[in-house]
Amino acid sequence: HDVGRLDFAAAPLGLERTDLVEGPLRGDCARGYLPPNNPILPGGSDPVDVTELDLPFTWAGGGVVSTASEVARMLQALLGGEVLPDRLRKEMLRAVDSDWNETDRYGLGVGEITAVMGGQQSPCGAAWGHIGFSAGYTAIALSSEDGRRQVVLCANGGFASEEAERGHAHAGSERPDCPA
Repeated sequence: HDVGRLDFAAAPLGLERTDLVEGPLRGDCARGYLPPNNPILPGGSDPVDVTELDLPFTWAGGGVVSTASEVARMLQALLGGEVLPDRLRKEMLRAVDSDWNETDRYGLGVGEITAVMGGQQSPCGAAWGHIGFSAGYTAIALSSEDGRRQVVLCANGGFASEEAERGHAHAGSERPDCPA
C-alpha cells in the first residue's frame, strides 16, 4: 500500500482506511467474488474468489480501496465545498450528457445520476457521485449536490443476470420522502 499519494486529500478529512492499492488486495479487505458461470474465470458450482487477482487496470479505475463511511465522508466534503474552492466545484459539476448506463451526465470525475442503472427515477431528484465496477466488486456512491446527504452501497460479487440488475435498480425506490 502507498498511502502517500492520497494523504493530501485523505488526512485532512480523517480518512484512515482509504488507500490507493497497487497489486492484489490483501489483509482485511472485503472478499470479491464472480459468479461461477462468469466468462473471465469460470468456476465450478461455487462463486470464484477474485480478491487477490493482480489486475493491471485497477490503479486509476478501482485502485482506491475504502470503507463505505469514508467514501460518504469524501463525497460530503467534495460536494459540500470543503475540498475545492467554489469556482472549481462549479466547474466539476458542469456536466455533459453521457451515453453510459451508469450516469445521465458526467462532470469532472463525478456523474449526475437520476436513476441507478436505468431504474426508476428518484423522487429526490438527481444525485452526484459514481457507480464503479471491478472484478468481484460493485460500489454505488451518491450524494446530494450540496453534500448534505449521501448513500454508499458496496457489494462483493456481480449481478447474475440483466433481470437481477434491473430488479436491483428498482429496489427501495418506493419511498417518496426526501429529507431536506
